[in-house]
Amino acid sequence: MKKTNLGPVAVKIDRESVNALLQSLNQIAAIDPENHIAQSAQKLMQKIIKHGRTFPHYDMKLVSIYFYDNEASTLIQLVSMYLSAVQENTEDYYDRIGRSRKRGLGNPQSAEQTISDKTEN
Repeated sequence: MKKTNLGPVAVKIDRESVNALLQSLNQIAAIDPENHIAQSAQKLMQKIIKHGRTFPHYDMKLVSIYFYDNEASTLIQLVSMYLSAVQENTEDYYDRIGRSRKRGLGNPQSAEQTISDKTEN
């Protein structure tokens, strides 16, 4: 990941979501304490528990935590890996990424249709 100098980003997560996130990280961390992925999960879990701040917002209970870009990147990778492991069927979205800027709303069929419509006229 490209290094930026933007500093930490505050992430606010509701109580149910932070519990689900910590449960997921805990399960990843329990796989093998010597595994670097499990160690990353453990470090993120400890950071959220130690440095997270709870606060009420209207009728919701929230947790605020600051993540640096390397931590946010690791968190996204761990959560997506965990979700892929627990889901039976996953779809490959990689080829759709970035198409919305070039060809419409990320739908390759509509982009191809638009191109063929222009060439026919």
